Amino acid sequence: MNDNWWAIASLILSLAFTGLGWRLLASGRRFLYAHLWMACLFVLQTGALCVKAYQTGMCPIRGASEVLFFLSWSINLFYLMLGRAYRMSVLGIFTAPAIAVLTVFSLLIGRSGADVQGTHDFWVTAHVGIAMMSYGAGGLAAAAGAAFCMQNECLKRHRIPGTCRVLPPIRTLEASMKRLVLVAFLLLLLGEWLGWRGNLPINAAKTSIVILLTAGYSVLLWFIYRRGIPGRMLACCCVALFIASMSIFLVS
Repeated sequence: MNDNWWAIASLILSLAFTGLGWRLLASGRRFLYAHLWMACLFVLQTGALCVKAYQTGMCPIRGASEVLFFLSWSINLFYLMLGRAYRMSVLGIFTAPAIAVLTVFSLLIGRSGADVQGTHDFWVTAHVGIAMMSYGAGGLAAAAGAAFCMQNECLKRHRIPGTCRVLPPIRTLEASMKRLVLVAFLLLLLGEWLGWRGNLPINAAKTSIVILLTAGYSVLLWFIYRRGIPGRMLACCCVALFIASMSIFLVS
């Protein structure tokens, strides 16, 4: 089966989940099967990656298209790992749109995107794969940040509409953001070490972005664990860092 059909099927499911999820959220009704929907989406995404790997005999990170799809898979992986553990299954309503957008760009780029050089090499595969896992953790932190801002706005207005009643408590969202930022930072450092250990060629533009991201996460973690940081500021920083990390796909 062509990997594009798996990707298209995952796109359709993510869009259907987004539409139904936001409709239920707006009406204040809980989406009882959010985790199951995202698990089914994860199966389709994994199917696409497996087909790509089988066809090429290597990790499916050959070009920008495959890397973007791998990133969407990573975001869903962290959601499935942490969403139920922190009683944040409803966070899938924020995660699914991000997955859909990344999948659309992946399909639009196709094989016209720039190739990742040396994807047959272990160090390149490990470096890119771990880096995408880091961005995946950052993406879920951004989704938690968006949910936090919505919940915080409801509390500031002293009104709790149906939408906010089904969202996780702000303390839960804040705790999850802190953990996800730490995971994203550690994975980013590991990815950088793998790139250095493999003596990979340096791309000045991408290296600059990664250094800035590392510095951004370092400063944010310092405030989190040493000085303290308001929840809303933390949420905004999570969203900003994830958007900044996506700029790496704009350089070649």
